[in-house]
Amino acid sequence: MANEQNLVPQAHTLTVEEQSKGGVASGKARRAKKTLREIGDMLGGLDIKSEHNKAILRKAGVCDEDMVEDVLMMFQLKTKAGNGDLKAMELLAKIRGQLAVEVKAEVQEFKPLIDLTERKKNVGK
Repeated sequence: MANEQNLVPQAHTLTVEEQSKGGVASGKARRAKKTLREIGDMLGGLDIKSEHNKAILRKAGVCDEDMVEDVLMMFQLKTKAGNGDLKAMELLAKIRGQLAVEVKAEVQEFKPLIDLTERKKNVGK
């Protein structure tokens, strides 16, 4: 229950001009984020220029038409995860949709979508 002494009546009311400024700023921020997303998509779709990186991806079984920067980044992330990098494992699982992210008090907690402990119990039955 709220403490009546702490409440200031009408303290959080905004004028129409203040509300309008907030809406304009929100639209500007949304457009800036969209532009950055579009630039990221464009850069990720660029062809790989390095013959060394192309050779590595070919050896891994990636065909030439799939050799773009996004695929290279995912391959590098998977390589790091395979070498035991926990942050890379978490990010890869998050990208692949295998982890649900719950945000609590500005701390991200990763929770598996599949409970592996239950699977282990049921395997022996």
